[in-house]
Order: sequence, then C-alpha cells, then structure tokens
Amino acid sequence: MIRRYIPFLLLTVCLALAWAGAHRGLEESLSVAAGRGLNTIADLVAVDVRRSAIENPGARGATLISIKSDHDPGWGDTLERVGAENFRRIYFFDIHGAVFPELGPARQGVSGIVSLALQGIDNAGLPARGITFQPYAGQDGQPVVGVWRWLPEAAMGVVVERRYATFAQTLGWLDSVFALLLGLVLLSGLAGRAGWLKAVRDGLRRRRERWCGPYRIERLLGEGAMSRVYLGRHQRLGRWAAVKVQKLHMQGDEIVHRFQREARLASQISHPNIVSLYEHGLAPGGGFYYAMEYVPGMTLTQWVENHGPLPPDRAVRLLRQVAAALAAMHAHCLLHRDIKPDNIMAYSAHGEADLLKLLDFGLIRHYGEGLSRDLTRSVRVLGTPAFMAPERLFDPGLVDPRSDVYGVGCVGFYLLTGRRPFDAVAEPDLAAQVRAVEAPRVGDLSPVPVPAALEQLIAECLSKSREDRPADGGALCLRLDAIAEEVPWQAAGALAWWRERDNRPGQVPYAEGLLATA
Repeated sequence: MIRRYIPFLLLTVCLALAWAGAHRGLEESLSVAAGRGLNTIADLVAVDVRRSAIENPGARGATLISIKSDHDPGWGDTLERVGAENFRRIYFFDIHGAVFPELGPARQGVSGIVSLALQGIDNAGLPARGITFQPYAGQDGQPVVGVWRWLPEAAMGVVVERRYATFAQTLGWLDSVFALLLGLVLLSGLAGRAGWLKAVRDGLRRRRERWCGPYRIERLLGEGAMSRVYLGRHQRLGRWAAVKVQKLHMQGDEIVHRFQREARLASQISHPNIVSLYEHGLAPGGGFYYAMEYVPGMTLTQWVENHGPLPPDRAVRLLRQVAAALAAMHAHCLLHRDIKPDNIMAYSAHGEADLLKLLDFGLIRHYGEGLSRDLTRSVRVLGTPAFMAPERLFDPGLVDPRSDVYGVGCVGFYLLTGRRPFDAVAEPDLAAQVRAVEAPRVGDLSPVPVPAALEQLIAECLSKSREDRPADGGALCLRLDAIAEEVPWQAAGALAWWRERDNRPGQVPYAEGLLATA
C-alpha cells in the first residue's frame, strides 16, 4: 500500500523544493530589478538637482528645489504626478532630517529612511547612497521600499520610494501557482495514482503545445523586462516567425498602449532592411502578442564582441542599409528612436552576405505627434543613453529624424572601433558626456585606416547640434553611397567569411540574436 504512493510523495517533495528555490530566486531577481529602477530614477533626479545647484550657487536645500520648480514647472509637475499616481514617490531632505516638499502627517517610516540616510553621511558631508528592501510604512501607511542619495553640492538628499505590494506582487502570483499545483497533486493523490499521473502527463503535453493565434510556440528565443520572444510556426503556412509576447505582469494601460502602437506603426512599413510584422492579437491567458519575420543571424553587438571591429567597406555596407531603413521610416514621418547595435541584425542568405534587418520598434512614433514620451508616468527613461542623441536626454521636444541619424553615427563608431563613443559607470556621468563632451575621432581609435570622408560623416552624425547632422535617412544614404565608391565592398570576401562561420564544426546558430527584440 505504501509503495503505491511513493511516486506521489516524491513528486510532492520535489514540488515543495522547487517552490522554495523559485521563490528565493525570483525574490533576488526582483530586488535587483527594482533596485536598478529606483537607482536610475534617483540618479536622473540628482543630475537635475546638481545642475540647478551649479546654476544657483547661493541656493541650497528646500530653497533650491523651490527655485528649480519655479524655473522648470514641468519638472515639478512630473514629481507631483508621480506621487499622485502612486507609481513612485520622490521627496528631499536636509542634514537636519527635515523633509520637503511637505508630505502631510509625519510617518515613522518616512523618518526611518531619512534617519538611515543621515547615518550614512559622515561629518564631512561626503557623497553617500543607500537602499533598503525591508518594507517600512510610507506616507499613507502602506509598506514601501526605497533608495536615497546625498547631494553635498545641494546640501540635501533625495529619496525615491515605491510600494512594496508592487514589488511583491509577482512573488504572490508565484506562490499562488505553486499552491494551486500542490493542491492539485494532493487531490489527485487522494483520487488514486493513475489519476494524478495522467493529470501531470496531460499538463506537460498542453504546455508543449502552446499557441499564439495560428502560431505554435516551439521554444523561447529570449526575454526582456516587458516581453518574451518565442520561435513559432504558422499552423497552416508552415512559416517560421518570432513571436513577441507581452508579460502578464506588464499589462498596465501605458505598457499595453505602447505595445499595440509598436505593432500598429511597424506594420505600416515594408522595406527589405526592416523586419516584417505579420499579425498581432491577444495571447492565451491575456496580454498581447505580435508575430514578426524570423531572422537567423547575429546582432551587430554579437558580431563586434565575437569577431572584433569591421573593416570600412563592410561597415559602410551595413550603415547604408540602416540608413535605407530609416529613410523609409522618415518618409512615413516615423522615428525609430532606439538605433543601437543590439537592435540591428546581420545575416547572410540566398548567396548574399552582410545583409541587415532593423529590429525593435518599441519606441517608434510619429514625429508630428508633439512631445516625446521618453519619460513615462513611472519616471523611467526609455532607450539606451549611450546611443541617445543629446536632445533625447535633455529636450525630448526637439527629437526629429536627425536624432535617429545620431544613433547611426554611434553604430558606425562602434563597428569601426569596437567601443561606444561615450562610456561611464554611472548613467548621470554618461548623460553629461553625451551632452557636453565631443566624441573622439573614429580614425584615432580604429585598428585600421578609416577613409577621411567616412570619418567626417560619423563626426557630423555625432554632432551635438542637430543642424550639423545629415537631415534624415535619405540624406545619409546619399553620403554613404559616395563613400562606398571610394571603399567598394568586397562581396566575395564577405560571403566567404559568412560561410566559414556557418560551416565551422560545433558552430552554434545565431538565431538567439533575436534576444535584442525583447
């Protein structure tokens, strides 16, 4: 009798161990992600405060914040809107522990994190920072977690908080799922060994046969903060596709709107250098998905990291295709706004080499819509600062096709040198470089000679002033066509290079390059 239930008991123990391990791992991952988000917000606010302190030498503390809000009403409105919508809460404190702006009735939790911050500042007032994921009572009495920065230039600190319930929501879902599974195992065990074995077998079969619309999901290609990308195959056509599925916990109104807009606007463009979007709809269990062209290649980041910088002729061929893709978008009054090596896939097909597809339209928009939504309601900057034009970081209302051209300049610099034009450990320092420091000349860092015309074009693309850059993707194409005549692309050598990669023993296919689209 006991032997009959040994498999059932082993399954219960394994499920409990898996539950504990998954809970611990997810909690650590969520802590890292939440800490990164809060630190990014604190750093961005700190940049504005430090700049205001430099511009107003005599003002410090609450006086400085008041001056900053008066001179830049939009900045103050953003902080107030964040507090009102409970996505994040941002406030400031001085060396005496006074909090401003006024947060209403004093709470022990608020004074607690401020006291913790003050303990981290030595008597000399040196820069300090800290983070706590031990929940404490916020302004409204609800548990929160937070980070703090001390800004000696402004004689004050900044605190950024978020609801602990938001942080722990995913953990609750995980616990609920495992509790449900454990309950089903217990019930099926009581019903008999044959019953629960059949339930487990059927459940595994259903998971293997997941579908999104007409696409059968084969395997995971990659995932990001908001979505996962799967390899799928059309039920009737047999066509392979990359299926991008929104994560269930990322289904706020703003995220869903951006996801749907990405699919709608991207579907308006048909171009050989732009990944094609096939269809979109609702995914099983809720959420949103869209299916796009599957490109088995490697991103430009993977290319440079694995094989080093490119020779000028191959770099020009790739940049010309990026410019052509942007020219098609700009002709439709669309901006990509996230041009970077991770979003560009290189591949070889049908006897042609060094082909290219532009990916990831998560930040696409009409540039006649008005101000950019680079700063979301949850105060997250959208995009990668190392490849952003200065105006995207400091004046999003000025973004136009020349901002995409700046991104192409960054990509060209990266292809020829193997490094970014600007780099820093902290994002505020990186943003300051993008705004005020001139980019190095690509010829000074490239391992091979770079034609003067190509070096000059990349320098113009990376200009701080939009007026000094090519006007749009079409203008950039013309410039690259002229350079291509000076450094003709060596088709035979490029094709041989790709064949060597494909035929190398043990070579792993580059299909996972679609990680970038997540």
